[in-house]
Amino acid sequence: MKKLLLIPLLFPLFADAQTNADSLKQVSSLKYYTKAIAQNPGSADYYHKRGVANYNLKNYKDAITDLTRSIAIDSKTEETFFDRGRTYYALEDYDKAIADYSKAIILKPKNTDAFYNRGLAKRIKEDYKGALIDYNQAIILNPKDPDAFIERGICKRNLDDFKGAIADYTKAIALDPKQYDAYYNRAIAKNASGDYKSALTDLNLVIEAEPNRADAFFVRGNAKRNLELYKDAIADYSVYINLKPDEADGYNSRSLVKTDLEDYYGAKQDATKAISLDSTYSAPYYNRGLAEDGLNDFSSSIDDYTKFIALEPKDADGYFKRGNAKFELQDYKSAIDDYNGALKLDPKYLDALYNRGLCKRNLNDCKAAITDYNQVLVLNPKYSDAYNSRGYAKYLLNDKTGACADFNKALALGNKYAPDNLKKYCK
Repeated sequence: MKKLLLIPLLFPLFADAQTNADSLKQVSSLKYYTKAIAQNPGSADYYHKRGVANYNLKNYKDAITDLTRSIAIDSKTEETFFDRGRTYYALEDYDKAIADYSKAIILKPKNTDAFYNRGLAKRIKEDYKGALIDYNQAIILNPKDPDAFIERGICKRNLDDFKGAIADYTKAIALDPKQYDAYYNRAIAKNASGDYKSALTDLNLVIEAEPNRADAFFVRGNAKRNLELYKDAIADYSVYINLKPDEADGYNSRSLVKTDLEDYYGAKQDATKAISLDSTYSAPYYNRGLAEDGLNDFSSSIDDYTKFIALEPKDADGYFKRGNAKFELQDYKSAIDDYNGALKLDPKYLDALYNRGLCKRNLNDCKAAITDYNQVLVLNPKYSDAYNSRGYAKYLLNDKTGACADFNKALALGNKYAPDNLKKYCK
């Protein structure tokens, strides 16, 4: 009985020769049990073994046929359900795989690999809580399996339990210090929890041991970007791109870092390359829009944010950014529509509320602008720009006392525009 391995593994260079020998053995096994079945068509064991040979030869549909026939003859053998489960998994029919692993567990409640494999299928279906329960049981049955700790850690990470995930990866490393998948996944959890420097330490170990592991360079690039080591991040994303030139993620992430460095032309170029590799990938449209904003090419950025919104209609940021671009082009009414779209998705989106107020003020609707600034300050009483802008709107409404009170409040909060406004409007 064999558990599946979803976490990536590296094999030695001589694996191809061994694979060929194993393949010949499986072909021989297939021929042998085909003859055996012809002589004894009522043998569940023969169908089971031919099914396993078909599985090993990746003849998955034939394997299902054989294993189903075996079960029809003998429905009490847990190994047959287990093997059909992993075959359904290979066919990406995860519901049927889970059902078969469940039957295997009923027949053999201490089947560690069945719990492990069922957890994999649940994780693929993003049933992280269900997978967590299975990995808990697998670990109870075999507390020395580092793979189970890694998989449980991945589930915890996806459930935002970063501390628990890190603890599981650390346990896997204690069981097998050369378990580099554990270091890699621990780094992802550390990145997510804001421990970027420690994440770098783990990723350096992975890359030293596996210098062609592209995903490690990608995640290390993320950590370096979070540490504002932008040039180093670009270097890591570039290695990732060299190792995986047909993957859009590397170009997309390098585009973001180039925007951080105000290399807007380079950022746009990378985002465009990412889009050419995958036109359904939403993030590069958004990131190309950021680069175009930096180039003051707001018409183009509006087009890109529109494409992003088409792909991600429930993401408030797309509407917000498109609204900002329209604001820059002084299309205040249309910008308000976009800010409304952002606020419909996220009613507490402060910057959208604030910018909508700016639009209303520019449309000479100062009372409505003040209403928006009031909402911002209810949600965040330390939003200094809202005090400053509300002060100016009050001034335009001839409320000098209220205006100066707001400018003073903005000054107390450190607003950089408030001193000039106090000098200009509160003499």
